[in-house]
Amino acid sequence: MDEILRYTDLAHTIQLARAHDMSDRDIVRALTGSMSYEEARKIAQRAAPLLEITIKEFMELRKNN
Repeated sequence: MDEILRYTDLAHTIQLARAHDMSDRDIVRALTGSMSYEEARKIAQRAAPLLEITIKEFMELRKNN
C-alpha cells in the first residue's frame, strides 16, 4: 500500500473519496489498511490536515471499535 500512496496525489484521493460519500473513518481505513502503526502515522501526518482532523483523530479513526 505504501508504494501505491507514494505515487498517489493524496489530496485528489481524498477528494474522490469524499465525492463518493466515504466517511472520514472509511477514508482513513482505506489509506492505512494493513499498515503498521509507524507507517500509518506517516500517512496521518500528510492526510490529517487534508481531512481537517488532527493526527490523533486520524489514528483514533483507524482503530477497530
